[in-house]
Order: sequence, then structure tokens, then C-alpha cells
Amino acid sequence: MSTLDRLFATLEDINFDSFPNEDDRLRAEDLIVGALARIRKPWDIALNHNWVNPCTNAATKTLIDAGVFKKWAETGSKPQRSAELARLTDTDPTLIKRIVRQLAAQHLLVETAEDTYAPTPWATTLGTDPSFPALYGALYHDITAVVFGGMPSFLKKTGYKNPSDDKNGVIQHVKGPDASFFGYIVADPIRNKDYTHAMECHSKGNMVAWTDLYPTDTLLKDAKPGRALVVDIGGSKGHDLEKFRLKHPDIPDGALVLQDLPGVLQDVRISHTIISKEPYDFFTPQPVKGARAYFLHTVLHDWPDDVAVKILKTVAAAMEKGYSKLLIHEGMVEDVKPSLRTTTSDLTMLACHSSAERSVKEWAGLLMRAGLEIVKIWKQPAAWEGIIEAELAPFS
Repeated sequence: MSTLDRLFATLEDINFDSFPNEDDRLRAEDLIVGALARIRKPWDIALNHNWVNPCTNAATKTLIDAGVFKKWAETGSKPQRSAELARLTDTDPTLIKRIVRQLAAQHLLVETAEDTYAPTPWATTLGTDPSFPALYGALYHDITAVVFGGMPSFLKKTGYKNPSDDKNGVIQHVKGPDASFFGYIVADPIRNKDYTHAMECHSKGNMVAWTDLYPTDTLLKDAKPGRALVVDIGGSKGHDLEKFRLKHPDIPDGALVLQDLPGVLQDVRISHTIISKEPYDFFTPQPVKGARAYFLHTVLHDWPDDVAVKILKTVAAAMEKGYSKLLIHEGMVEDVKPSLRTTTSDLTMLACHSSAERSVKEWAGLLMRAGLEIVKIWKQPAAWEGIIEAELAPFS
């Protein structure tokens, strides 16, 4: 049997359901990506970076806007000719044919016969998940393309110094000295909406639910009546508190506190009295004192070390020694062979915030500066994210 025949036999029926757990799936993905990098010649790699990927993103966005994925899902997600997809969306069949064959060439659609295509799970998700299409909207052309496009010239201007000032970074370089990343996001309603939906997708698709990582039952043990149980700082729409509520439906009303800026909370609808909303700026003193747990989900990676320490100190000042916990749900950079997800997220933090993803050692140092210490790391073996459980340090 030839090398090609052996490869075909191994890969023909493989998919994301072929593995017993997420660790094995991610390991298989890394092996296949590594093999692809070895098979491709330098020109092939450059072609994919600079033509294929932008072209595919543009094709995907066009079909999203035309309603192709949504109509396809509404009609049963069965194989369709490109002309039928055009008829469903009242679009030009020649144009649709040219676009869908680009996605089929990327194996994002399956060509089952001449000019006949079946959707993959990716394509079906674009038609059924209302948040997923945002990943191909302003997030791509108006956010990541902007900051990554400006990153090389910014770093050249600084003499290739590692950025650590959130007021002098890539976003200021490309949008002006008074710009800020989040200010840039909220300045445009479409950009803001797409960014919010994209971050929701990132949380659902890229991170294990915190209630599946951390033994939340321990927070109920010896919880003091009348005190907040979990305070979610910078918690956006409250997805993490809702996961806790579903796991522990019998906790008292108001036991879970959702905190974020007023502009974020104004459109958030809370479905249960167990969760209360509280407008809050995490650079100001924490108003909820002595809670059982304070929770920060991918908040601190948005900020350089000195600013992150300030945020942590406001939390530490509200904690009760020997009772309160700080739970940080973040990525942790692997010491050896960090994953592509890790390194991509790290450079995204650099380009967007002049900040970084951190290793466990770096997290420990950051917490120590705020008078806190790590109790335990809760994570799955191959995952890059987990829960850092911390308490007030004995010397604090």
C-alpha cells in the first residue's frame, strides 16, 4: 500500500466525534496540522496565508449576508445545487456557484456530485447559531485585521520592545493617541454587536465551562448566610453565573452578583432572582465585601501587569481572610511547546491591549504583588485554560 493509500485509509472517516475526549481531539489536530506544514512547500504556505484564508473569509461573509447558510438550514440542510441555493436567496446563480466552490475546495462544504453540495457542521452552525456568523463580520475586517495589520509597523517604531502600556499600543498607533481598544469597539454599533457575539462564541467554543472544572459544591460548604456566594466581576451577560445557578438551583435569591459597566448591563435581562445586577467599575473599590468567591473570567489578560495588579488589589481588599476565594478563569501558557491557540491568543492580547497571556509562574507572581497566593490550579491535562484558585496570602 502506498503512502497516499495509507493516509487515505486513516483519515477518510475521521471527524471531531472520533475521539474519546477533548484532550485526544486537540492532540490529533496538532498532529495533523504539523503533518500539513511538513507536506506543504513554502509557496503553498504563503498562498494559504495571503490568498486562501482572506478569500475564504470574504466568501463566507458574503454567503452569510446573502442568507445562504440560514436558508439552507431552514430547508433541512440537505445537499443542494448552487442554483438552488441562489433561488432560495434570490441571488445570482453564477455568483453563488463561484463562491460555494471556494468553500468546497477548503472542505468546508462537501461536493457530493457535480455542482451539488452538502453542508458540514461548520456550515450548519452558521445557519443555526445566531452568534456564530459574527466571527466573520466586524471581528475579522474591522478588528483583527486592523490591529494585526498595524502590529508590525508599531513594533518597528518602538525598536521591537515588548509593549506593556495600554495607552501606547497598536490601537493608538493606528487610530490615534486618544484611542483605546474598548473605546474603538463601542464607537460603532455593528462593531460592538459583532464583538460581543464573537466573545460569546469564544467562550462557548474555546473554553470548558468553569462549573465543569472547579468543584463548586465547596463554595456552598460553610457559606455564611446573607453574604454573596459568587461575585462575577466583568461578567458581561451573566453566562457563567447562569451555569452556576443551573447546577445549584436551590441557593438563595441574590446569592449571585453580576458586575459590569452600566453600558454593558443595561441590555442584560436576568431570568431568575438568584442573580442580581450591579453596575461596577473594577478600578474602583469593590462594594460587595466578604463574598464566598470572586470570579474573573478572561478579564485580566486584557490588561498589562501593572494594571492587572490594581484590579486584583481591589478584589483582595474586599476579601475575608480564611473565607473568601478568588477564582480566575484564564489561559495558562504552557512551558514547553505552547499550543497554537495559546500563542494566537497571546499575540492577540499584545495587538489589542499591550498585554499578554501568562504562564502559571507569571500568574503566581502577579497574584503575589496583590497580596494573594495560589491554592490550586484546576484544569484538564491538555487544555490551556483552567481555574486558578487563590486566597489572601498569610502575610497580607
